[in-house]
Amino acid sequence: MNNTQRILLVIYLPITLLILILDNIYPKENMVLYLKYTIMITLFLSAITMQKKIREQKIMALSFFFLVVADFFLVFINTIDNLKLNFSALGVIGFLFAYICLIVAYQKNFKVGKEEIIVAIPIGIIFIYVFISLQPYVKGGMFIGALIFLIVLCYMTWTSICTIFRGYFTKKSALLIAISGILMFICDIGVAFSRFHSIYSKMYVPWLANIIWTTYIPGWTLLVVVICEKNLIIGMQDK
Repeated sequence: MNNTQRILLVIYLPITLLILILDNIYPKENMVLYLKYTIMITLFLSAITMQKKIREQKIMALSFFFLVVADFFLVFINTIDNLKLNFSALGVIGFLFAYICLIVAYQKNFKVGKEEIIVAIPIGIIFIYVFISLQPYVKGGMFIGALIFLIVLCYMTWTSICTIFRGYFTKKSALLIAISGILMFICDIGVAFSRFHSIYSKMYVPWLANIIWTTYIPGWTLLVVVICEKNLIIGMQDK
């Protein structure tokens, strides 16, 4: 692990703990929302300023642009008083494009073998559970959009884990990609329940918010760590 990667982890993992503390002391306060959005902007700036040798690193960095756009409509906009329109759909679209970028970056040496099928089984089970659990609360066009997003999220998670078996990224990089994808998956499942399920959507649920932010910031931080990896793909060190 190089110095830049160590610095990223030393900075953003404690920041995650700080967000958890502030979220429980000052839930939904503008001060905390500003801090959350600022953190993601700094991750975006880190991702785009890193030196990139290969196409996959550039595509991963592009996903951070859509990330900050999404967070503007899902996080920052909540600081605006007397807002009459709901822009959350634009935030979801932003994350949708971010995950599509990651899918494109992770698809090298695509194959479907025994390992890939084994990985698909638990993700498929979770997909069915989430679908059955939230379907009664999501209607009309929102249902179609949510279903598309869930499919893309599950596929992104699956293909991120499968980079371990495809022999394109180095083992270390593939493992980081897989962990990052899993954390993003957990985060977005938590967001889905917090926004749609009747038990969680009508009030602030601290433990659910804690899960979301405990996985959200580290998940994207690990992706920046991957972007600044000097030996990202097998044979790269020889180039």
